[in-house]
This record gives sequence, structure tokens and C-alpha cells, in this order.
Amino acid sequence: MRSLILLVAALAAASPALAEDDVQGWTGIIASGAVRGDLFVWAEGQARLTDDVGGGSQFILRPAIGARIARDAHAVIGYAYVRTDPEGGATTHEHRIWQQVQFVAARSGTGAPLVISRTRLEQRMIEGREDTGWRLRQFVRVQVPIARAGKVQAVAYTEGFFNLNATDAGARTGIDQWRNFVGVGLPLAPKLRIEPGYLNQTVFRAGENRSNHIANVALFLSL
Repeated sequence: MRSLILLVAALAAASPALAEDDVQGWTGIIASGAVRGDLFVWAEGQARLTDDVGGGSQFILRPAIGARIARDAHAVIGYAYVRTDPEGGATTHEHRIWQQVQFVAARSGTGAPLVISRTRLEQRMIEGREDTGWRLRQFVRVQVPIARAGKVQAVAYTEGFFNLNATDAGARTGIDQWRNFVGVGLPLAPKLRIEPGYLNQTVFRAGENRSNHIANVALFLSL
């Protein structure tokens, strides 16, 4: 993780000064498992170090329940708690209800998922604010086998965030942020994978946009 953060810091230093830049470190774990038939449970936990990796932080807990609705598709409904502690700012507590549909858009010649699409709708409620923000997220992921009989993968994804309304918390209608990731997926155990890589997050603001250069490491656990 340390070497990945150093690499991300070097990329940030080399980038043109077109926006306010920050170097961050994100870690997360996603666990999922079958309940009965087509039903499954899903949970995600994230810890993010922001403001030059340590000045601020963010914690996310995101449990959900889902069901397979077709051979290559499933639907999910869940809740998220988000605590944000920015450097020099007030702590915020956010609660989200969210729904999503995910499907395999393309498979490789061996039948393995190659392109995955995910559409998520969020209802965002921040403590101390009256408005509920509605946000749409569109995610597309490409994963290509590169070694060890397909167990090692090159991974890339892009995700756009779109506010559907303005709120008293400061959200503006329109594009909110965009994320792009490149990395590699590696097996650690039969039911455990790790994906380290570089994530760029552009946050669109009324003034100067913000570009976050992120060392991102995610664990995926099948229960």
C-alpha cells in the first residue's frame, strides 16, 4: 500500500495544474454470499484517508440484499452510512437508501464475464439538512484475463455520478463526479481476491474542480 501511495503521489505531482489536487488512500472489503435460491446478501466497508492521506477521513458501511433476476443480471436494495471528517471542517453523517441493477454485458470466449454494467440510484439524507438528494450512478467495468489461466486479471472501470436535484446540503443538479480506475485483480485464496490500483476522481464544483489521485485497494470475499 505504501509503494502504491508513493506512485499515486508522483502522478499527482506530474499532473497539470488544471484543478485542485489531493492525494488519498482508499481501502475496502466487499463480501457476498447466497441465502436461499436466487437471494443473496452483500456488504461493503470502506475506509478513506483524504487531504494528503491522513488530514481527513471518510468511513462507509453499505449492507444490502439482492436477487438474481436473469442469468446474467441481479437487482439489489440497500442502506449506506457515510461519516466524513474533512481536515479543518465539520463532521457529517449521511444516510442513504439505494437500489441498483447489475448485469454482464459481454463474456469472453470461455464464458467468463468481460464487461459488467451497474446502474445505481441513491436517496441521500444528511443529518441537519432537510432535503433528500437523488443521485444516479452509472458504472462500467472491463476485466481481462492476463495470467494463471485467467485467475489474474487486468481491470479498468469508469463511473459517472449525476445529481437529479439540488439540495440544501450543496448538491447541484447535473454531473457531480467521475471516477476512472486501472489495476489488477489477484487471487489470495479460493474465495478471496485483491484488486490494487490507481483511481482518479474528478469532483465537479461551482468554482475550481477537484482532482483526487487515489491509491485504491479492494478485497472481495465470497461467503
